[in-house]
Amino acid sequence: MKHNQVTIKDIAEIAGVSFSTVSRCLNDSPLVSDATKQKVAQIAQEMGFEFNASARGLITSQVGTVAIVLPEQYTRISVNVYHGMLMNSLRTSLEKLDVDLIVTYHKNHYTGGNNITRLVTRRKIDGLIILMEDMDDQTLEFLKSRSIPFVFSHYPPTDSIKDQDVIYTDHYAGGKMVAEYLLLRGHRAFSLLAVDEPHLEFKLREEGFTDAIEKAGGTVHRYLCGFDFLPAKELVTGELPGIRQTSALFCMNDLMALGAIRALQDAGVSIPGEIAVVGYDDSEFGRYARPQLTTVHQPKEELAVLSCDRLFYQMEKQRTDREIKKKLISIQPVLVEREST
Repeated sequence: MKHNQVTIKDIAEIAGVSFSTVSRCLNDSPLVSDATKQKVAQIAQEMGFEFNASARGLITSQVGTVAIVLPEQYTRISVNVYHGMLMNSLRTSLEKLDVDLIVTYHKNHYTGGNNITRLVTRRKIDGLIILMEDMDDQTLEFLKSRSIPFVFSHYPPTDSIKDQDVIYTDHYAGGKMVAEYLLLRGHRAFSLLAVDEPHLEFKLREEGFTDAIEKAGGTVHRYLCGFDFLPAKELVTGELPGIRQTSALFCMNDLMALGAIRALQDAGVSIPGEIAVVGYDDSEFGRYARPQLTTVHQPKEELAVLSCDRLFYQMEKQRTDREIKKKLISIQPVLVEREST
């Protein structure tokens, strides 16, 4: 008998029970004993019968699937570079736990509908790991009302999610780390490529850097541009006279730093002889650049493990009806020194 031809009637015949009994097993009916439910489930598994997600949920109260919600800007290479690495770490952590993965966005790009509420309503998932800077109140209240576990990962907590589980990198500490590293090497005049969009993680990186520099009596020349390779290259080319008056350049991500390096090299500026350059994220591109890029490593593996641990902690507490105390968990980044400094 082929697996895709197996029906509930087939299972009923082998189990020696009625069709209605198998149906009741699928619906976790209290009219059927646990022993019969387990027997039916085992026969179905041996025959290759694939329960749909809803049926499996009715039997086990879990579908064995977690959703990862990507940021809307994921298709931008400047966002995709880091989030792609984080996604790989999350996938590895979930696979070790024998958990399946659904990747989605908050909003359906074609219908405009809410993918999160749709997945939860259809009982497709057991929980969510949300890679978003923020979330609207309506979706947050929906998730709370359904008592489904969810964790925000990577982005620092904004006012709307500060009372939830948030696992994030301490970006203020990352910016401060760069400043202290460069100050120890004798730099006193700095250029900073800041981001021209209101993202909290970049704001914190910038504040950590400038606070430490100004406290030490140094000066920071701030330039605004888009957080990608080409905008940074164009800005550095246009602002080259001012940037050459400084001896170190800090960029808010690695792609910006690589764009800046290209512009400096095109102008004949020696790196790090005349200007030291530091990026942020520790993407693979930085290792292949010439010179190799000094950068700040975001601990994506630790973020992934802690996000999964926290999600499954919620699930476990939910089974025991115990109160879940939400936590804000920050992880310290690490400076990776390479040739560009």
